[in-house]
Amino acid sequence: MNTKRFFCTLLILLIAGVSIFAGGQSETKNDMITLKMGDNLPDRTVTWGAVSEEINTEFIAQHPNVRFEVESYQDQAYQEKIKIYATAGQLPDIMKYWSFSTLLHPLAKNNLVEPLDPADFADMGWLPGALESNMYDGKLYGIPVSGDLWVLYYNESILEECGVAVPSTISELVEASRAIEAKGYIPVVTDGKDGWPLSITFDNIFWRVTGDYSLMTDALNGKKSFKDPEFLAAAQAYQDLFYNSGVFGNDTVTMDYGASRNLFGQQQAAMYIMGSWELGLASDTNFSDEFREHVRAAKFPLLASGNGNEDDLVAWFGGNYIVNASSKHKDLAIDYLKLYAELYPSLVWERQAGFPAQKVAASENDTPVAKDLLAIAAAAKATSGTTSLDMLTPEFKETHQKLCKDLAAGIITPVAFCNGLDTAFQKTL
Repeated sequence: MNTKRFFCTLLILLIAGVSIFAGGQSETKNDMITLKMGDNLPDRTVTWGAVSEEINTEFIAQHPNVRFEVESYQDQAYQEKIKIYATAGQLPDIMKYWSFSTLLHPLAKNNLVEPLDPADFADMGWLPGALESNMYDGKLYGIPVSGDLWVLYYNESILEECGVAVPSTISELVEASRAIEAKGYIPVVTDGKDGWPLSITFDNIFWRVTGDYSLMTDALNGKKSFKDPEFLAAAQAYQDLFYNSGVFGNDTVTMDYGASRNLFGQQQAAMYIMGSWELGLASDTNFSDEFREHVRAAKFPLLASGNGNEDDLVAWFGGNYIVNASSKHKDLAIDYLKLYAELYPSLVWERQAGFPAQKVAASENDTPVAKDLLAIAAAAKATSGTTSLDMLTPEFKETHQKLCKDLAAGIITPVAFCNGLDTAFQKTL
């Protein structure tokens, strides 16, 4: 009896031991957390993708029980993938996404994105309006990490040769263009063929005319009309610059991005209107040493008769990181966003892989044009956020771009432009 009891007890202990051991194995395995991440950075070896990998490595060092499962595609394919995952309820834990109302807003509206506590991201040196670009109905739905500024690039060597100063007003720009053209250079180039740079430039001129970008937001929200006098005045100033002044060449609306960039880089054009991502002009070995040494950036010129302030900056913020509201690891995902916001600005600036949505200090190794861009961003007292062409529907965007092209080419009048914008807006309702 005692022998039987002993073996029964031993068997029970052995079974329990196996169970405990198996449970221990399972618990250890379950301690390993996989964070699913989606982004549009398929190349993880250079530029932004390499920065993200560096941040992921640091996060794993701080959380040894975490691993990342990254799914990455080019922009359009990635957008389609996210729509499919959203419909299927299979969004990644952490996503890089766009704050445009046509993209982020539907996710937020359907409670697919986790609202964040703004206090978690306070005092991180955000540019004015950066966090606000990810807010809907007073809630923060993600953090922007990149910024895009709309500026005037110039070749200081050509301006010196032509005896003109960097123009601070559109009147000065027009006057300088005469001297520049007399020396055989094209005064100003931009990408007019694709339309979107012309639309963004219209936003600049609108703000320079009115001094109040909220009027644009009001029109996009139906609180004002695109037929109002402020829009007509901006449309007239826009057409005066592009069509009546002679500042741009005759082929502005047929010149694409590559052609305009090359004309500037090959020192055939004195100035170039484009975004801050062109800070790489100073390191592009396709262009001469002379050009790279003399490329600089300035604020978009004021309109002398307008109400704008030189530190009103058309700038929008992207590279946004959001958290799946249904994630089982929301707290961990939010911790990741905090680390990203902490590390990204300095890392991306050191690599010159992008322009951050937060203020960073210039370094001795920065090129003059990079320092110019940092100074322009740091001086900003207000930013536009997402520009008007990306605030509504894809159809509105297409019409906005076409109207800006036609106005720049003198095909339509400012009145027709404003009527066209109003009709396009009505179709979004």
